Amino acid sequence: MADQIKVQKLAGFRDYFVEDVKIREYVINIFKKVFEKYGYEPLETPALENSNIFVGELGDEAEKLFYRFKDQGGRDIMLKYDVMTPMCRTVAENINNIIFPYKRYQIQNVWRSEKPQKGRFREFTQCDADTIGSSSVICDAEFIQMGIEALTNIGFKEFRANINSRKLLSGIIQFAGASEKEFIPICISIDKLPKIGREKVKKELIEKRKISPEVSDKILDLITLTGETEELLTKLKKQLTNIPIAMEAIDELEIIFDYFKTVKLDKKFYLFTPFIARGLAYYTGPVWEFEILEGEVGSVAGCGRYDNIIGKFVGKEVAATGGSFGIERLVEVIKSRKMINISSTIGKVLVTIFDKELFDNSLIVADELRKNNISTILYPVPTDKLDKQLKYANKKNIPYVIIIGPEEVVNGKVVLKDMKTGEQQKLTQQDLIKFLISN
Repeated sequence: MADQIKVQKLAGFRDYFVEDVKIREYVINIFKKVFEKYGYEPLETPALENSNIFVGELGDEAEKLFYRFKDQGGRDIMLKYDVMTPMCRTVAENINNIIFPYKRYQIQNVWRSEKPQKGRFREFTQCDADTIGSSSVICDAEFIQMGIEALTNIGFKEFRANINSRKLLSGIIQFAGASEKEFIPICISIDKLPKIGREKVKKELIEKRKISPEVSDKILDLITLTGETEELLTKLKKQLTNIPIAMEAIDELEIIFDYFKTVKLDKKFYLFTPFIARGLAYYTGPVWEFEILEGEVGSVAGCGRYDNIIGKFVGKEVAATGGSFGIERLVEVIKSRKMINISSTIGKVLVTIFDKELFDNSLIVADELRKNNISTILYPVPTDKLDKQLKYANKKNIPYVIIIGPEEVVNGKVVLKDMKTGEQQKLTQQDLIKFLISN
């Protein structure tokens, strides 16, 4: 035998066994069904892209995480950093063929050279949905409704969409007396408000962003106003009546909240939250995030309108809105809370082999069960003792075992053993199929 190959997976990457795979499939299938119910079409793009579509678009910090290299032909390529940028490239290349508004969803892996740590991996799945080619905030409202439906269907009960507008924040910052160039740094700071509190945000605004105490207080006073949605919007209208961009934002938010009223969306699932900023610079209108309220989970999706991104690829403005759900985070929460029952085995039943002479009898039963869509494992070693086969079923957590000995062959029956209770019953093949389908 040749020297044994040293085996060790790369840091920051994971193997998925049956439980993780099944939970991921459960979550992804729910998103697919809900997305398609709302008219979103699937899109897939290659793992490798030309680097130029990413370089200079996502910022210096993002570029440090690129898996970028030259291929054998000397081309500058990289593993895709996100799914949104390749979507922009796809839209640009097919601009004359796509029917707009174009509603697409994309659930694919992306790669980032992160420092491996708890909750951060170098390969992970992005679950995105976007509407491209419409400036109507009805699209934003619909996405929020769709996200609430998906999270509810997955099994979450205590969560909400925290909703705001970058235009509103721009108006508030303008009203407070800060300059336009200070907008993004201020947004990055105030986005930390739920985590670090008002005083620490104010300190950061003053010391790190060089914003005066007076301006900082004006901003913080407005974004920390409390009350019901309609009451808050009325208060902000009074304060910001002379700021056109703020009034435009309030009009858009009122359309979104009126949409929710019309479809009778439960108020516990959404909240107008004036301090939600979303740190990314490309957002241009409504922004929102989905937050799990039970435990210390926090945000599981970042979303918003970005009307200036796709235009860089096509040479004209293309309105767009959408968001991205964190599949890995959702899977970890579902798994840790045991929210769904996922078997650690695929097989529902193990068909044992009594001996070599009776192998064909076991094969016929296994084949008939599979024809009836019953997940069946046929034990593969006819010479192994029955005790060993039963131990295998126990280790694999297979719920039922079928034993076919000489007596069963003569009587045209099988022994079905419940591995949890130890109970056994003799059944005809027809009754066996009925039992396994109904249990």
